[in-house]
Amino acid sequence: MPKKSKIEPAHIEKDKWIKKQDPPKGVFEGNQYGVKCVVIRYSVDGIGEGPNLHIHPYDEVFHIIKGRAEFTVGDDKFIAEEGAMVVGPANIPHTYKNVGPGRLDSVDIHLTDEWIQYDLPREGEKLSAPGLED
Repeated sequence: MPKKSKIEPAHIEKDKWIKKQDPPKGVFEGNQYGVKCVVIRYSVDGIGEGPNLHIHPYDEVFHIIKGRAEFTVGDDKFIAEEGAMVVGPANIPHTYKNVGPGRLDSVDIHLTDEWIQYDLPREGEKLSAPGLED
């Protein structure tokens, strides 16, 4: 017989984790529910917009729901298009920017129960991804 889970079912309404509706942005930290993941919904309309260069002390998986993004992961640069998945290893600097046309919409899955980010902004970048904590 499989072992019973230690977590309870939960239904989190959109307005409880999506902080900005258009374009949608939000953070779900699983530690409140006993889940070992953080889910970030990140969407931007502007070409060239995206999170600044940063690292996490855990692995991350990106899913491009809509649009196209130029990723930098360590020394690698590539374009990820709608439907693509990208794996970002722990402690490797990474970023991505909307290359258009139109909106970039992604879901980023952090393999941890608490969001930890160390910003490494390049010249002209501000600290933190704007709008995630609004």
